[in-house]
Amino acid sequence: MKNTDILFCRKALVDQFSDTSAYYLLHPSNETEKPQTSFLSSLFVDVNLIEITQQKTIFLHSNLDELSVLPLQSHINMVVFLESKMLTDHHLDELCELRLQGYQLGIIDPQPDMLSIDLFNVFSYVMLSLDQINLETTIARIEHPFLSSKTIWVDAIQSADQFDRLREVAPDGLFSGHFIHKVTAVKGKRILAHKMILIDLLAALNNSESSPRVLATYIERDPTLTYRVIKLTQSVLYRSQFNVTNAQRAIEIIGIRDLIKWVGVAMLSSVSGKPDCLFSMAVSRACFCQNLSAALFPKLEGAFLVGLFSYLPSFLDEEMAVLLKDLPLDQHIKSALLEYKGNLGGVLKIVEEYEAGRWEKIPFERLATKDISQQALKDLYIESLSNAKQIGNL
Repeated sequence: MKNTDILFCRKALVDQFSDTSAYYLLHPSNETEKPQTSFLSSLFVDVNLIEITQQKTIFLHSNLDELSVLPLQSHINMVVFLESKMLTDHHLDELCELRLQGYQLGIIDPQPDMLSIDLFNVFSYVMLSLDQINLETTIARIEHPFLSSKTIWVDAIQSADQFDRLREVAPDGLFSGHFIHKVTAVKGKRILAHKMILIDLLAALNNSESSPRVLATYIERDPTLTYRVIKLTQSVLYRSQFNVTNAQRAIEIIGIRDLIKWVGVAMLSSVSGKPDCLFSMAVSRACFCQNLSAALFPKLEGAFLVGLFSYLPSFLDEEMAVLLKDLPLDQHIKSALLEYKGNLGGVLKIVEEYEAGRWEKIPFERLATKDISQQALKDLYIESLSNAKQIGNL
């Protein structure tokens, strides 16, 4: 991936002296500045936010549903803004719980007289946009008693006159807009959130005390990944008769033993910008490795994962050694992927030679001692294509 990819836009918020005090982070292609869950959930692994934001406060636009997949970064001063029109007193307990979890909350374009004092007190910040309400109404809301203890942010300032009037009524406020014109596109090399999810999930799976609920929290960081894992429970492989609505229930049906196998499949199928055939090839290889391993070494585990992860460099645009350095995989799997060592490495080598048509490099004589003839190997390959097609339809 190119280092010139635009990861997000950084809008500066200035104080009354035009000095930058905070940054509003938004999706580069999202002109309406509405939140996107995949953007929010991956934002914290794409770049060093502390460096990019120069240790200043960052503002994000989200909603209550998305907060469940938004990483809580205690070392980053972050304020999450919610739209007032989406909030009622029914959300009060949930908002108070978020405050107890360490979130700082802001509310967008509130009408103070339309909200209860208890609900309004949950928020420390208020954002008023001149795109939505005119200057006089904005000033009137700033002077409302409910806002006296809030940090005010006025957005969409278009002129010097507006800026001057707002500084008078909100001398401790924050300001942004086209007149201030401090929007920067942050560029760099994207580190896919899928990779970070995989690292955390593998670490959790290696911890015998990890529950399905804990494992589900990692999967639920990415809505697409969550959807695909839930969809898996309705396949012929598991034939779930239950209405599965969350990752935890899906894990209970799939089983922790098979979880990383299917999360790996779901993860690679969720990576955007790659040709569909690449996923098909990866799953076919994984199935071929599993089928051949079962014939050669019936008690050996990990062959499916070795075949699938042999395609990681093609999906995540990193060298295998770099990818595996961070992944807490079993050493036998790492050795197979890096050096073709061990029984798993031997299986992967045979599969790759067969796929490439390098028949002279396949040890058919040794395979014959395991009752695997050339025809039997061909049958295993054809079976793997059928298995992969079934998985591809999940």
